Amino acid sequence: MSTKSFTPAFWSAVVMRTLDDNLVAKKICTTEYTGELKQAGDRVYFSGLEDPTISDYTGSALTYEELNDSQLALIVDQQKSYSFLVDDIDAAQAKVDLKNSQIKRAAYMLKKAVDTYLIGSTTFSSQAQAGTVTDTTCDTATILSDFGMLWQYLAENNVDEGQMWAVIPPWVKLKLELAGIKFSINEGVNGSGGMSWTKELGFDIFVSNNVYKSGDVSTIMAGSYNAIGFADQISKTEAFRHQSYFKDACRGLYTYGAKVLKPKELATAVLTYTAETTI
Repeated sequence: MSTKSFTPAFWSAVVMRTLDDNLVAKKICTTEYTGELKQAGDRVYFSGLEDPTISDYTGSALTYEELNDSQLALIVDQQKSYSFLVDDIDAAQAKVDLKNSQIKRAAYMLKKAVDTYLIGSTTFSSQAQAGTVTDTTCDTATILSDFGMLWQYLAENNVDEGQMWAVIPPWVKLKLELAGIKFSINEGVNGSGGMSWTKELGFDIFVSNNVYKSGDVSTIMAGSYNAIGFADQISKTEAFRHQSYFKDACRGLYTYGAKVLKPKELATAVLTYTAETTI
């Protein structure tokens, strides 16, 4: 081969990535038992008692009632896994640790599956009992009243303002901004990643691309931080030398589950995008 036809190849230290979505599902759930679970099929039981009956006191002997015990079981019934190979040639020529880099990416993608599970479908929003706001022409003229109704539904079910959250898609954030609501980046939110967030309107409002959407219609959830229980565990993480190839193999297993614990502390808004009218 002529040296004139030789084209040198260079390996960049930068691994090209798709941009990360903001992950919010674990921020809005109670996660008391996360990390204590071991495998799929494990359960977390939430116990409660009925409220006692209040009666007029007449001076006669009191009658004692039996309070029924109720239990809700959160079942860890979701499993996700990853498995990939890293070629020795790739590892030798690259200036980054591809194996550990991709394990971190796998961990992120596993956590993203939780967002898809919780807010990327109607599985949990369909269980809301506090109330539903329906706006078929959502624009800046109606967006504030939509969130006002969500706040009212939760307040009527005794959810304190400091305990209210809502998760919205970017187009709803824009409507709110055009209506005068100011958003911050990461303020009040632990961690990094450019989380758009605001405390206005009585909610902690998080922005995510993973909110359920069908065409121009987005289904938004709002609730208390105790409305949904969540538990997860990275059950297995292994890196080993593959027996049949000159490659490193990596694999992992992630188990998780969620349950609506207090449906009366969960509300929804079904909003249809409408373009702003110009004068």
